[in-house]
Amino acid sequence: MEEKDLEWAKELDVRLFSDAAWGMEEMREAMLPGRRFVVADDGGPVGWAAMDIRGAKAHILSIDVDPAHRREGVGSALLSSLLSCARRLGKDRCVLEAACSNAPALALYKKFGFSAKGRIGGYYSPSLDAFVMEKDLD
Repeated sequence: MEEKDLEWAKELDVRLFSDAAWGMEEMREAMLPGRRFVVADDGGPVGWAAMDIRGAKAHILSIDVDPAHRREGVGSALLSSLLSCARRLGKDRCVLEAACSNAPALALYKKFGFSAKGRIGGYYSPSLDAFVMEKDLD
């Protein structure tokens, strides 16, 4: 991810998540040391993902895929890239939060071996809970 990608990534996040979307400040923070921010490119950006690697566990912050490029393996490629990075950095666990109602995301995470470890009420909005999901990286 480069500075030039931030506006596109923010606009995609707003299209996908409206009120729960990241602001430009969160986008810039995701590029700070101790984090990884990657873009999937297919002749132009088609998705992005961010991960915090500062703690004992890797923490996936977001994965966004342009709706026009869903079901093309973009989400899998982004997630695989983040997990490989976390392993290279010696992390042995990865955690993320996913909206309980986001069936495609939940299916992706389960395919990669994540399992729900808890639920956070009102995580995304007063009426939208999140599952806390984790995966061993060994």
